[in-house]
Formats: sequence, C-alpha cells, structure tokens
Amino acid sequence: MTTGPVDCHTHRLDAPYPAIISVQPEDTLLPGHRYSVGIHPWHTDKLPAGWREQLHAAALQPEVVAIGEAGIDRLRGADMATQLDVLSEHIKLSEQLELPLILHVVKAFNEIIQLRQRINPSQKWIIHGFRSKPELARQLLDNGFDLSLGEHFNAATAAIIPADRLHFETDESSLPISEIAHRILAARQGTGS
Repeated sequence: MTTGPVDCHTHRLDAPYPAIISVQPEDTLLPGHRYSVGIHPWHTDKLPAGWREQLHAAALQPEVVAIGEAGIDRLRGADMATQLDVLSEHIKLSEQLELPLILHVVKAFNEIIQLRQRINPSQKWIIHGFRSKPELARQLLDNGFDLSLGEHFNAATAAIIPADRLHFETDESSLPISEIAHRILAARQGTGS
C-alpha cells in the first residue's frame, strides 16, 4: 500500500500515487481511482443541454470523492451570473452528497467569501492552486476555507496554514506530489529545501 501525501487535485489521469483526479461530468471514471467531478468555470460559456443532470449523474458514481473543480473566474468563462448558477449546482451536490468542494477562484475572492458566509456550508470548501499572500490566506482561513498549494506557492502563506487545513496538489505539474509536499513542508519549517 502506498503511503505519503495525497494529491488533492490533479488532472493527470495516470497519477501513480494517492490522488483525486479532476474530471468533467462527461469523462469516463475508472474503478480503483478517486475523482472530483465538476464543470470548470472556463467551460461555463459552452454548457451542453442537460448539464445539470449530467453533473448529478456523474457525482453519484462510487469513485467520486469530491465535487469540482468549480468556481468563479473573472478572466475566462461565461458571465458572472452563469458562473454563479453553475457553482450553485456544485454547492448543492457537495452538501447533498457530503463531499468536499474543490474551488477555482480568480479575481473573485470577495464574492466567494460572501457566498460561503451566506450559505454556511457543512462541507469543506478547498481553494485549489492558492498562490496569494498571507493576508488573503488569513481572510480565507478565517472564513472557513481550506487551502491547497501546488508547485508554485507563497512560502510565507504556507507557513500560516494550519496543518489540518493544508492540502497538496500537482494540478498540471510534472513534479510528483511527494516533491511538492516536501517543498511546502520545508518552507513551513523555514528551511526552504
């Protein structure tokens, strides 16, 4: 049995370690793997007919252990109203199925914080690929978010995230999750190596 850090978010379908593979609702899920399923904000401008039903059906598969990658991206994807509508479906699924929600957020942290405050979800909301400064990290942590760090991260931010709210990810990096986790943990200890 493999031990070590779990990759909380990857797009690598052949991840050779414990990983949660992020897929779209139309993708095929293979037995023996773990997945998060969702509609990325970048794809909200071309939603197929029946996307809600397709998302719900995919989320019910036994291999699905998280919902997402979903979220808000002010730089790409559909208009804000559409992105929020799609995100709302993901939030409902996360709560109904009692699964964590993996979030992609670009230039919309105030909106995602306000949404979380209004909904007060019982499931974890994990901001993936977090690279920002400690001030924003503290604000997110204070509002109940977990943070996932990847190959590119802010060392000062890594140092302030409580261990039980810190996740590691490869996303699209070619580095193994063990190397990414090692770098993040070294930065938390102030060794940088």
